Amino acid sequence: MTEDALTKDDDQLKKKVSTLNRYVQSLCGLYSRIARQLQVDRSYVSRVARGERRSQEIERALSSEFTRIMDENDQQTAS
Repeated sequence: MTEDALTKDDDQLKKKVSTLNRYVQSLCGLYSRIARQLQVDRSYVSRVARGERRSQEIERALSSEFTRIMDENDQQTAS
């Protein structure tokens, strides 16, 4: 491989790692944020997310928050 190819590969790797880091940071507090908003325990949100419990309100909140995070990160990636 040429030095230019290695530099390009390195740049792509750095971009992927940066994108991954943004997603991880965005998702880290997901259950806690939803639990606070809905005034329920974080562990209950986690159980609903894993499918151990059912709550349409929590499922909608999880879906909505996940969509918001994905859209936000997609916009940052496009920039």
